[in-house]
Amino acid sequence: MVVELNRITKRFGEVLANDAIDIRIHSGEVLALLGENGAGKSTLMKILYGVHRPDDGEILIDGVPVRFGEPSDARSAGIGMVFQDFSLVQAMTVADNLMLASSRTGWWTGPGSRARGDAVRALMAAAPEGRPGSRVCDLAVGEQQLVELSRVLESHAQLIILDEPTSVLTPAEMERLYVRVRGFAAEGRAIVLITHKMDDVLACATRVCVLRHGRRVYDADMGTTSREQLVDHFIGDDALPDPLGAPLFGKARLEVRGLAGNREDERVGPIDFSLAPGEILGVAGVSGNSQQLLGGLLAGLVAPSQGEVLLDGESVHAGRFSRERIGFVPEQPRLNGVALNLDLATNLALKRIGTLPWLDPLRTDPRGAGDLLERFDVRPADPRLRAGTLSGGNLQKLVLARELGASCELVVACYPTMGLDLGATWFVHRQLHMQAAAGACVVWFSEDLDELLASTHRIAVLTKGRFAGMVRADQADRRQIGLWMAGAS
Repeated sequence: MVVELNRITKRFGEVLANDAIDIRIHSGEVLALLGENGAGKSTLMKILYGVHRPDDGEILIDGVPVRFGEPSDARSAGIGMVFQDFSLVQAMTVADNLMLASSRTGWWTGPGSRARGDAVRALMAAAPEGRPGSRVCDLAVGEQQLVELSRVLESHAQLIILDEPTSVLTPAEMERLYVRVRGFAAEGRAIVLITHKMDDVLACATRVCVLRHGRRVYDADMGTTSREQLVDHFIGDDALPDPLGAPLFGKARLEVRGLAGNREDERVGPIDFSLAPGEILGVAGVSGNSQQLLGGLLAGLVAPSQGEVLLDGESVHAGRFSRERIGFVPEQPRLNGVALNLDLATNLALKRIGTLPWLDPLRTDPRGAGDLLERFDVRPADPRLRAGTLSGGNLQKLVLARELGASCELVVACYPTMGLDLGATWFVHRQLHMQAAAGACVVWFSEDLDELLASTHRIAVLTKGRFAGMVRADQADRRQIGLWMAGAS
């Protein structure tokens, strides 16, 4: 099978999602469709799968033009797609979900039926450890994804589209998926892997196509390209993170003395440390060790049970303390950092919620909000849009624009790059480095040790709510950090 997409163009209102894109897909290859969030990857493949119709361009299969009015047309042509958001019925069994998707279901679909047997065999082909009698709600995320994949295999698809398949998988589940993807290609199927992760591309792709701002900017066999070339095409002319500058050692700017606190079943402390102006402290640790609680305590959002946090000698928990002196980037901004039903201008003004709203320049001068959105590369940069319409990466940039739009004295960033593509990740790094260069103290929480080693001055390991150890990043021993994470000395 050879599938050709010729000059595919798609608009949604004023947004040009796909701009005259040409792509060829061949049997037996794994094509990685790489690009930042919002680059047009999913839209392009949804056109191929019949979810959207192109405004211009054509699709050919083995040289014959085709038109797909709906996904069933694409499935009939041998194309299957596993979406990022699963479509399984949680209360039903795996086998019953497979029956719902089968186009060959007869009048009898119970135990012993031919249709059910075919569906279960497809499940076993994708996941030998599959549990056809289990309810979907009892399965892990990786197992649910395999059920979705089995539904596509059961339809005998010769071209399989996987939309961000590793976004919610554990490392072990990712490795198993990579093995299966390579196996499907060896069987002669064509695989399109939609991703914004370089690791996905390097793990199993035979060819890569890079989209940026709705256009195809690069297409090459993996044997003829390098990671560096892919990065260059991925981010285009965007600036790399500023180099990590040296802190202004001398009098400490941030002092944490005997800090302790608790919330429900979380406990922190006692913790002691200090940071000089411009110093970045990375906080590493396995998830679930009270990182969120410590972040809230440092930012003055949670009252401590004992101890204090002093910024230039003033307690961040004092009633008179100005909230504008601290930039707080919470974990999972969609849940914790924005008001999805409010417009972008209002979200930008939330940091000054205690001031008189009619005096807030971001509410009285929409141009000011628009300029801030543009400076932080929020797309679209329209202050009137609801925050809920933005992608995850753009929501993170919206939070950064609000929290770091002006110079801060302290920045507390909780997993600020989680789930972001490479370009957005580097943008976040650059903003945090710029704040440090201006003299702010930065506390940066992350589970990505490589990120902290490259972007911070010191690394502390949080275990069971306490610092198990602290070391300079340029002198860090990975084995020792691993022992601290595991609770060993």
